[in-house]
Amino acid sequence: MNLLGQWCPELALPPIGEQERRQLVEQLCHGAFTFKDIKDKPVKAEVRSWLSQVQQGLVEKHAPERLRLPNGKTPRVVYEPNATPRIAVRIQELYDVTATPRIAMGRVPVLLHILTPGMKPVQITQDLAGFWRGHYPRLKQQLQRRYPRHEWR
Repeated sequence: MNLLGQWCPELALPPIGEQERRQLVEQLCHGAFTFKDIKDKPVKAEVRSWLSQVQQGLVEKHAPERLRLPNGKTPRVVYEPNATPRIAVRIQELYDVTATPRIAMGRVPVLLHILTPGMKPVQITQDLAGFWRGHYPRLKQQLQRRYPRHEWR
């Protein structure tokens, strides 16, 4: 929510500062005596309760938990303070995706961690078109030998 507020200040989302974080922790820990009592508490639901329906919709639309790619795949987006949002996907899950996905009203390109079929990283990029043009043809030759049962386009 804080990142979306920075990227799109016109959305007027309330920032979550240290005081709000303390308040959130107090609300989540209220009535709990052990770690077990709080480990499964719904943090996301608690934060969402601070927002209006309209604000909740804006967060879901412009900083989604899962990003819908043009080919229908929905990888989870990882958001961290002072870092570019990222997704990790197998090469095959990026087939038919030619442009780097963007969030925050199209202002922020997502960092792609491209993985082999065995879930090992082979490329990190924000230039998916460049990856398909320059890097993929070489990687494809190597990976076809290593993963012969997988589809390679």
